[in-house]
Amino acid sequence: MRKTGKPETPRAQNEEKNPSSGEDLNFVAVDVETANSNVSSICQVGIAVVRSAKITDVWTQLIDPGDFFDPYNTAIHSIDHNMVRGCPRFEEICNKVAGYLGEIVVSHTFFDRRAISKAFAECGKSLGYEIWIDSAQVARRAWPDKYALRGYNLGNVARDLGIRFRHHDAGEDARVAAEIVLRAYRDTAFGISRLLDLGVSPELKKPRTETK
Repeated sequence: MRKTGKPETPRAQNEEKNPSSGEDLNFVAVDVETANSNVSSICQVGIAVVRSAKITDVWTQLIDPGDFFDPYNTAIHSIDHNMVRGCPRFEEICNKVAGYLGEIVVSHTFFDRRAISKAFAECGKSLGYEIWIDSAQVARRAWPDKYALRGYNLGNVARDLGIRFRHHDAGEDARVAAEIVLRAYRDTAFGISRLLDLGVSPELKKPRTETK
């Protein structure tokens, strides 16, 4: 009688194709909530830190945007003037935010990139990241049978992947964006470099030195 071993799982097959251990998969995921349609009216920021393919820290901060709160926005994230009273303005924490943002930054769609970039510009500062990755794009390309054309918003992807979270809380949303990238890495045959290429457009690769 021939002895049989454990059946080969897709995960095992992927690990053969993807020998990297994940030790080099380091990035931060960021999410913001805004007070109104002005993308720089950030009233909450959340950052999830990933080191060696594991989430090691999640930081969340309410921010006084110094602007009005549109009832439409408040209905989405439940943040209003009363909640941010006494909280720091963005210019007071921009150095801390910059300290988190490394060479690779992730967000779900590029709304957060635009918001963070504009908020920094209004503070007279620039960001130092090299590559900004869209985790929605990662999901679309890692699981094209599910998200090829639509249905890749954060809530849908999290639900499909069995990730429980409190939507429209910046820290929770940042954590889920990080989880999506990590799940794509673990559940597909993509190596780290290929995974990063999936989520970034060439125009979003930022050189280390910018000249005018």
